[in-house]
Amino acid sequence: MTAKFTLLLAALALSLLGPTTPGYAGSGIDLTLEAAAGIRGGAQRGESLQALALVYSGWESPRNSPEDIQWGGYVSALALSGKGPTERFLGDFFAASNMEGYRSVRLYSWWLEAKGQSWSLRGGALLADEEFAGTEGGGNFFNSAFGWPPFLSANTVNTGPAFFVATPGIRYEHTWGETAAWRVGLYDGDSFDSPTGDPAVTRHGLHYQVGGAQGWFLITEGTFAPAGGSTRYKAGAWFHTATFADVRDDATGQPYATSGNDPREYTSNHGAYAAIEHTLAGEAGAAGNVEIFARGGLSPANRNALGWAVDAGLGWTGPIPGRPDDVIALGLAHGRFSGAFADHARLTDPASPAPDFEQVIEASYTFIVNEHLSVQPDFQFIRHPGGSIAQKDACVFLLRLNASY
Repeated sequence: MTAKFTLLLAALALSLLGPTTPGYAGSGIDLTLEAAAGIRGGAQRGESLQALALVYSGWESPRNSPEDIQWGGYVSALALSGKGPTERFLGDFFAASNMEGYRSVRLYSWWLEAKGQSWSLRGGALLADEEFAGTEGGGNFFNSAFGWPPFLSANTVNTGPAFFVATPGIRYEHTWGETAAWRVGLYDGDSFDSPTGDPAVTRHGLHYQVGGAQGWFLITEGTFAPAGGSTRYKAGAWFHTATFADVRDDATGQPYATSGNDPREYTSNHGAYAAIEHTLAGEAGAAGNVEIFARGGLSPANRNALGWAVDAGLGWTGPIPGRPDDVIALGLAHGRFSGAFADHARLTDPASPAPDFEQVIEASYTFIVNEHLSVQPDFQFIRHPGGSIAQKDACVFLLRLNASY
């Protein structure tokens, strides 16, 4: 039996264990199957099929009084199979499917946590995209631009500490009731442990290398939800300590595409972001609830391919009478390449269109079959797939089946 299947079976066994202490956090299995078809545009017409399996188990110690420190832990394994639309035929920049990743079976996220009344400290192999920069409404969409945002994934090393590779790190959170929270996370700077971006180095989730030339990735975020209000606010910033090359100029300030010199180097990279979510009608999770959100972030143009990106969306729960749990969603995401990056492309290849932007309009409907099963058809119209007019605007249809136990 190979090591990767041993890992998956071990995590499966953990998920089937019953509660061992009061406060046990639970175990489960999530299975997702996704099919996609290119209707027009993109790199070429085509179809794709991919599958994901997540097996997890978590626990929490009992808390006899509010002053007690509560201990907990979590472990999961992830299996990915098949190729998604971006790799198979689309060639877009954002990635039309947020479950697309390196085909493998791996030990995924695992951690230990200590909790007080208003604070928590977590350490292990973590995923920053589960706790930072996200929006609740973004979870209704398939396109990766609505999840771990492109102003982070495109400008950090190997997409940063996010799906599909967990990264050694530590996270601290402090809350003030249900009104405000502040969290900060410090993670290894290269989730792949590969300067060339080879995901095979971490294919089983057992390769951990920290610090050194990889640097460190720091992210901090504050959230605020006024008591009795219907609007939630979020703002954050990130900082990476690795070496980053200028996307256009050498050390003298001249384009290295013409000077022949090496690019200017910077000892760090950084960026900032903000998001707002608002309830237009109803109560969260109930039929008739309508939520909207908007989010944006930017980074220095001289050392990043993507200068800024924004996304916004609407989600309506229970749009059809008699279907209180279904959700219909409509979203727009737009990412603009930095001027310096576009200038370098023009100098390197004057005959090809320079990068300018990629934009996606997405519409989806989540059909809840029962408490374990859902079906979600999804349609995306992608302008400038790949980031320029080199490829025709694309239309892609995706269908996802999810089972959770």
